[in-house]
Amino acid sequence: MFWLYGVIPSNLMWLAVAWLVDHGQLPGATLGLLVFLLGYTAWIVVAVWKAAPKTKDNRYGVIAQALTVAWAINTVLVTFFLGLQMVRQLVAG
Repeated sequence: MFWLYGVIPSNLMWLAVAWLVDHGQLPGATLGLLVFLLGYTAWIVVAVWKAAPKTKDNRYGVIAQALTVAWAINTVLVTFFLGLQMVRQLVAG
């Protein structure tokens, strides 16, 4: 679950965001994708947190929780600053 639902889709969404930002395309779509990414990240944190105690080795559950929380903090910070940039582009036209 950790890799299939969390790591792979999140990285694919960040790849799409990076491509949109790099090419200066569709700031509104980029902003929408960032908002979706925030919601998706929140869902993943909750899902991993609930699934972690069910691992055969508790260390893997704790590692998954820690990595997911670190990823979520990174997502919130990067989304905030990229979101500000996208809003500025939308307002400036």
